[in-house]
Parts: sequence; structure tokens; C-alpha cells
Amino acid sequence: MKPWKGILDINKIFGSFDSSSNSGGWDNRSYDYTSSRNLPTMDENHPKYFIRMFWKMIFNHLVYSKSLINFFESSNSSLDIQYIEEASERMLYLRAYQFIKKIDIKDPYHQKILQEENLKNMQKAYQMSIEFFENEEEYEKCAFLKKQLDFISFSS
Repeated sequence: MKPWKGILDINKIFGSFDSSSNSGGWDNRSYDYTSSRNLPTMDENHPKYFIRMFWKMIFNHLVYSKSLINFFESSNSSLDIQYIEEASERMLYLRAYQFIKKIDIKDPYHQKILQEENLKNMQKAYQMSIEFFENEEEYEKCAFLKKQLDFISFSS
């Protein structure tokens, strides 16, 4: 007999997150899009969301890295901090890239959204990303980012 058998019930654990008896813990609310007060804050499938998450992640990476390093230093001082810094930076740039690669500069709507964004923020975020991926020798990512940077630079 397993020592935890009878003590841990997976249904009870996940059931504790249940907001209704049939939802299985998931948020099953439906939104009334005719009323502005019921709208979710931002559609996570919208090009503006992808663009803002991209540059927000790029600009916040220093704060994120510093807090991550402080956490690991305080929990275990024998860890290789340089390795953690490099891994966190790589993880962050790869995640930011996942957002921006969903933007298609051939799509007129995506073009419009890109042109509405803050040009200086966008250019800086793209430049920082290109520099990172050049150092990593991921030239396909650099080429993709450069095409988008050229578009926003020349369309303004």
C-alpha cells in the first residue's frame, strides 16, 4: 500500500479550484461583448497583445533577471549565478520572440496595429532582440525581426 493512498485525492485537490459544480475548475464565464463593462481586459489573440507583450518582456528583462538572481542567491549560494543569468535571458528573449512571430507584416490589419504602437519603443525592442539573437547565432530569427524592424522604421 502506498503511504499517501487515502490521504491525497486528486479529485479533491482539483475540485478545490472549482468555481461551480460542473466546471472542473475552469472559468466558463461567457462574455457579453455588447456591454463594455463585461469585456475582458485584452484579447490574448489580438496583434496588439502580441506586440505589447513582446516589447514589455524585452524592456522588463533586466528587472526580471535581477529578481530571479536574487531569489536563487538567497536560496542557494553555491549555484552558478552566471549560468542562471544567461538561461533567464535566453528564456526571456525566446518567449518574447514567440509573441512577435505571430505578427504578419503582409496582413494589412497587423500593419495598422504596428503603426499605432510607439515607434521608439518598438525600434529599441527589435534592436535589442536582433542583437541577442546575433550573439546566439540564430540568424533566421534575426532576419524575421529585421524585416519587421524595417517595416516599422520605413512606414512611419
